[in-house]
Amino acid sequence: MNEKTMRGKLIRSGRESNILEIHDANSTINSYYDMSATIQFTLSYCSGLSEDDFYNVLSVSPDKDYFYSSYIASDFHEFNSRAPHQHAFFELVLVLKGSITQQMENKDYLYPAGTCCLINQNVFHVEKYIGKARVLFIGLSVDFIRELQESHRTAYYKEETALDNSVLRFMTDNIELEKGKNYLDFLPVYQNRKNTAILHKFADRLLQTMMFPTFGSTFVLKGLICQLFYYLDTKEYYHISNVTLNSSSDLLLFSRIGHLMEDTDGRMSRSDLEKSLCYSGNYINAIVNKYTGMCLYDYGLTFTMKKAAHLLAETKNSISAIEAQLGLTNRTHFYKLFRKKYGMTPGEYRKEMQKPDAAGRPSADYHAV
Repeated sequence: MNEKTMRGKLIRSGRESNILEIHDANSTINSYYDMSATIQFTLSYCSGLSEDDFYNVLSVSPDKDYFYSSYIASDFHEFNSRAPHQHAFFELVLVLKGSITQQMENKDYLYPAGTCCLINQNVFHVEKYIGKARVLFIGLSVDFIRELQESHRTAYYKEETALDNSVLRFMTDNIELEKGKNYLDFLPVYQNRKNTAILHKFADRLLQTMMFPTFGSTFVLKGLICQLFYYLDTKEYYHISNVTLNSSSDLLLFSRIGHLMEDTDGRMSRSDLEKSLCYSGNYINAIVNKYTGMCLYDYGLTFTMKKAAHLLAETKNSISAIEAQLGLTNRTHFYKLFRKKYGMTPGEYRKEMQKPDAAGRPSADYHAV
């Protein structure tokens, strides 16, 4: 079967159809996407941006499958420059490989592999490929979210009935408010080195369940979605930022820098930040300076001093051990920085934190680790 025959054909049924219904598709201002299913997955792969490259799109839902392929030289650039669109559903975007740019309400946000975002129905946006990338788009209808809510209300385990998952709560709140323009940003914790591999496993299991259904697949599918929500909402794996679109796009990048500095006690190198965030070190430094007035190195040291203070107050580790743990090799410089931030030496700070309160207890829980 040649490409022209393959294009637009349904894999299982052989009928021409599309899961997404696009209104005002030729508009240069914006368009509106609706879908015929309660849930759908779109796996998109772009091999690059040269004329010899191509992109493939596979969309699957409980009743339809759709495959599309095109070479870059034909109509990919038209696809990449299309007008922003809005959904009748929530869209959870998992970047599995490479990087994409999400343009939301005319602001550009970079999403490298391992990052995710959850976009509500009111946000005008368009994803743009900037090179080789693989992305899974998960469309979640309002009906599907309500089904999950109802399932949790009648769940067997009390841990399920709390409905305290941030991802599900975000969608529930947006369904009730209806007009909010915000989205969730998911940044992997620095120590979560397997985040991309885990997202790939979720993508594979979701697609396999959807494309090869058996008895009970509906429950498996809902369970996998809930497990994905749980994974993204686990603080040891991901940082979640609720981004309102009346704020600067630089603010999200600054938030990501802060999260990674927190993960590494301020000892994350400039080159590691470049790799994690896919921005140049000069630009990252400029963003930090914009919001703090400090250079990147000095900003990182504020997190280091915060961690040092915590270790002095909460552990019995020696000052030398704390210095070694934080990668501080110059004691004089450390004492100078600490005194500047806390107005006393590390030893004086520790004594202050150990002073008993009115009940005769130390002012901080003081224990060895």
